[in-house]
Amino acid sequence: MMQRFALFTGSCQSIPAIQYLHHYSKLACVVLVDAEPTPDLAQLQYWLQQSGIPTISYNKRDDGALIAKLDELAVNRGLVYMFRHKFRSKLIQYFNGYLMNIHPSPLPEYRGPYPLYWQLRNGEEATKITLHQVSESIDCGDIATQIDVPIHPFDTMNCLQQKVSQALPQLVDTLCRLDEQQILNWRKQADQAEKTAPAVEPQQFIVNWYKQSAKQVVDMARAGNVDSGCAIFAVGQDQFQLLQASKVDCQLNGIQSGTVLELDRHRGLIIKTIDGAVRLDVIGTQQGLFDGYRFATLFGLEAGMTLSGR
Repeated sequence: MMQRFALFTGSCQSIPAIQYLHHYSKLACVVLVDAEPTPDLAQLQYWLQQSGIPTISYNKRDDGALIAKLDELAVNRGLVYMFRHKFRSKLIQYFNGYLMNIHPSPLPEYRGPYPLYWQLRNGEEATKITLHQVSESIDCGDIATQIDVPIHPFDTMNCLQQKVSQALPQLVDTLCRLDEQQILNWRKQADQAEKTAPAVEPQQFIVNWYKQSAKQVVDMARAGNVDSGCAIFAVGQDQFQLLQASKVDCQLNGIQSGTVLELDRHRGLIIKTIDGAVRLDVIGTQQGLFDGYRFATLFGLEAGMTLSGR
């Protein structure tokens, strides 16, 4: 049977997968999210229009018109990446087991809407991109295949998103070949997982000097090094964004966590943690971005001062 894919998405991150399917004449259409326009979605829509790729707007209240259009285009495969909507049973059944989601984690680990954030924040050294069947239980469908993606110690969210995006053609190529040869071997996921990837609560963005290790602060900062969702630390009543930090060896004992250990033009701003210390490398303020030394000078920090814990 000829493969005719509908790719469900709402982000330019899916473009490499779209290009692969379009190049090999396997793409019937792209189904776009039912959402308010964002710069990412607008850019995707413009690119699809310029590329001459048919699009369908998803209606989150009714699947009838969508299914009719998919049937008209002879669609028999569905691929989902960064789509944001939960699928109803009628649409799942239309694909007869071939509606497949791309999830950037080694499922069943890191089920949930923020898998890359939590993998960075937990200091993972590698991840997998998992292709699995869409089911009514989110991220729980049978797995078809997985590919490995390394995580560099300096990777931020944007870095890792780009790595995953660039690896999509490899994943889709593997799927197409296995499907054509009729050797797709679906395997069930374990019901339970040690780590999940839920939405991040506001208080989880706040650095807690009294509970977090130096590595945890470093990983928290790089996971949140994006336009929103940054790690936050307080100086008095004011809050600032911590975009980048580095672990510093420190053998000092008996000093309260959150204390400014050192402020130097060359070594920067160094803060005590429960197990060592961190250098605050890049800090976001309403006035702009600063390195630790410039930030401390402008906002009146001195060695011996203690930052707020939470």
